[in-house]
Amino acid sequence: MSNINEFEFYNSGWNNERWELRYKGEDKDVVIPEELIAQAEGKFTVAVSAENPNEIESISIPKNVPDVWLGTLYGGRELKKITVDPENQYLKDIEGVLYTKDGKKLIKAPAQMTGKYIVPEGVEEIEAFAFQNSHFDEIILPDSLKKIGTGAFQYSDIKKMTVPKGITEIEDGVFSDCRELEEFELLGNVKINYMYMDMDPEMEQRISGEAFSRPAECYILACLKIYPNLEKCRRKFIAAAKRGKKEKILQYLLSTMPDKPVQKGTFEIADLDNGEAAIKSYSGEEAVIEVPAEIDGKKITAIGKGAFEKNEYIEKLTVPDGVTTIENNAFKGCISLEEVKLPESCTAIGVSAFEDCKALKKVNLPKGIFVLAKKVFKNCVSLESLDIPDKVVKIDDQALYYCESLMDITLPEGLTYLGRECLYACGFNYGPVLEGEWGYSKRKFYIPSSVTQIDDGGNGIFACYPKAKELFGVFEYKVILQVKKGSVAHRYAAKKKIRFELID
Repeated sequence: MSNINEFEFYNSGWNNERWELRYKGEDKDVVIPEELIAQAEGKFTVAVSAENPNEIESISIPKNVPDVWLGTLYGGRELKKITVDPENQYLKDIEGVLYTKDGKKLIKAPAQMTGKYIVPEGVEEIEAFAFQNSHFDEIILPDSLKKIGTGAFQYSDIKKMTVPKGITEIEDGVFSDCRELEEFELLGNVKINYMYMDMDPEMEQRISGEAFSRPAECYILACLKIYPNLEKCRRKFIAAAKRGKKEKILQYLLSTMPDKPVQKGTFEIADLDNGEAAIKSYSGEEAVIEVPAEIDGKKITAIGKGAFEKNEYIEKLTVPDGVTTIENNAFKGCISLEEVKLPESCTAIGVSAFEDCKALKKVNLPKGIFVLAKKVFKNCVSLESLDIPDKVVKIDDQALYYCESLMDITLPEGLTYLGRECLYACGFNYGPVLEGEWGYSKRKFYIPSSVTQIDDGGNGIFACYPKAKELFGVFEYKVILQVKKGSVAHRYAAKKKIRFELID
């Protein structure tokens, strides 16, 4: 049992309203000394903390603690029970769960409790972090509930949750990182207070799985059903659901889409020499587009700068034979674009032409292409395959940056230049963990001896990751380079300490 000498107790608030109680011992069963608490008078809060909060298994609260804030112990992963002296006029425990004496506030449920828990009728408030790290599968909330504190179910294992009608406002962080959730429902007209000033980009990333925070799909779906900017962001969210493979969210977004006819889009052209023209801009909401080979009697030979930029509707696009140039930013940010067919007449694709086309899975590169321009496919996270033409001599800066689904590509013989971060975080150096490995998969990647320049600026050509769980600060490359002895690629691998194989 804990000893009184293992505690620090001192006033830290105005008018003696808050007292800090810090446990410095090693006992797993902490008994708060009644005589220590007697040093404080009146109505005050005891803020409890411990040097080893994740080792404590039980807490006993004496009769003279009027209010408690459990501080570091809210996250205590080994906590099994909380007991309160029955003579305490302010607090009580019900089978190891801490409540206020009147039963209106649930303060803390120990993390090691399992199974299903029914919060009693009459409870009006759940304290912040009350179920943090909880192992309950299901928690049933009463109709009397009016308030849920921030982070109340954070990191919990709950699989099923229904929020009753009495909850009219809730913090987004209440259910953060509840990744085991399978069923979630908000019964009332709830206002969710999100943690971001501009929530739209964050919600898009949550749907796609690209956000730092990754809530369960059922929670995101419940949020979308009451999301204030849904119509404004619907196309972005649909694209995000597709690339994130969130089938239930995608079904909801498509099934609730307003029914309106899609009018045929219009093209604006810019005259070029010799009776030719470039597509200057496109305006429309068509999902499938075949760019005309001729408009107003003029042959279309180019897709102009930013002509389709940030169009949210196009899913499939065909560029006609005769087009020789795709200019800078031509399709940048076309978030729904999944497939592009380019003609063999095309010999130049400009900077950032397909940057941020995050849904793009399939595109053919014409054989006459000599350069993969800067950022041409940057952040095309869904791009699954790409045949680089034999004539390509240069892959410029960030050309394939974060094409994380691109597992296999072959660099052509004759390639001479690899630009800054041009292959960074492609699938072959950023992908699933192999069995028996830590970090990201080790894939073999061939760099031809024709490469005479590698720009190692920025983050480098390849991504690197923690070497092991116990060596998180030590990073290594998860790719094995196949190189010819004495080549630039060989020297690069040796300099960067990238594993390599010498080949004939």
